[in-house]
Amino acid sequence: MQLAANTPEQHGLVATARALLLLLIAADLAFIFLHVVYVETALLRGRPFSLEADNGLPEAYQYVKQYWAALLMVALFRRTRAVVYLGWTLVFTFLLLDDAFQFHEQFGKWLAANYSVPVAFGLRPDDIGELLFAGFIGGVTALLIGFGYWRGDAQARIVSRDIAVLIVLLAIVGVGVDVVHVISYFKAPMLAQFLLILEDGGEMLVVSVIAAYTFNVLIHRGRTTVDLWGVLRDFTNQRLLRRAPAAT
Repeated sequence: MQLAANTPEQHGLVATARALLLLLIAADLAFIFLHVVYVETALLRGRPFSLEADNGLPEAYQYVKQYWAALLMVALFRRTRAVVYLGWTLVFTFLLLDDAFQFHEQFGKWLAANYSVPVAFGLRPDDIGELLFAGFIGGVTALLIGFGYWRGDAQARIVSRDIAVLIVLLAIVGVGVDVVHVISYFKAPMLAQFLLILEDGGEMLVVSVIAAYTFNVLIHRGRTTVDLWGVLRDFTNQRLLRRAPAAT
């Protein structure tokens, strides 16, 4: 649900956060467009424009947004003293370091090299190792955030629920779509290219929303103007009601 912004000052703050979101998304779409131009034409040389290129321009831009998200969580902790924001700081710091140093890929290679990891569902042992790593990190993150959520006030809980929704969406495009992308890489190259854009481009867009959302909470002194969890809940309830058989 959209929470009220009743004063001109509140309207101005919301407009500022909305402008930031639009600027971030505009940059994301520009990088996605450059990737398509790079893949489909000979206009761009080299790999810095590819969404999947290590240390490419899109990846560097993604690092900046993750860094901002971590800093914004630190600022929220300083303003509100809600412990849960320290947990989110660690989450975004880890995401930044994992993307920069490829911890999940290194773990996948180590697991495949040292243990008899089977090939399953079209996934290589390295890929299965990466999924196990993601599952472990997800479990630790859930415990960490859950403790902070339990200790937080009402506003910190709303913000944490919303960030959790976005993190789940990030996991869907970053892990779920990646699995399908790996399976289709050799079997359906055209589909694999679309899934690559959906995966990496989707990750960029979700992180942009996270950064803008967190910035909006900060400039509102720890209070949110948008309840993403409420929007998702209401949408789900409406869909269920529409599918439910009419009472006789």
